[in-house]
Amino acid sequence: MPDLSPGVWGLILLVSVWVNLIVLMRFTYKNIEIIEGYLPDCRSVIDTKNLWGGGVAGRHMRLSMIFAAMWMPGIMYRRGYVTKNAHLNIPRPLRRRIWRLNIWLITNCAWAAVLYYAIESA
Repeated sequence: MPDLSPGVWGLILLVSVWVNLIVLMRFTYKNIEIIEGYLPDCRSVIDTKNLWGGGVAGRHMRLSMIFAAMWMPGIMYRRGYVTKNAHLNIPRPLRRRIWRLNIWLITNCAWAAVLYYAIESA
């Protein structure tokens, strides 16, 4: 790794966090209602919407429940949170965008952890 000061690494980490927030907020404000329209009978989506509302945190929680329904449909169905094969109601392009968003966030968080370790070990 290049020999950069901890302040530069911290700035990179801060920019990364802000980019994650902006990407997540943009995606949820543009797409969450559209995605929820494909899941009208899913208890987890309805309950999360009633509990968290429509703010930034609420939209993120709703997107997280939708991703959980896509990632583990069998478990979510057995627990009664979603209808059977509810994740297949979401069009394939939207499912791909949700997967890409979550992979982006996980990858970015992993790099943030690597940067944190680099800062601490410097």
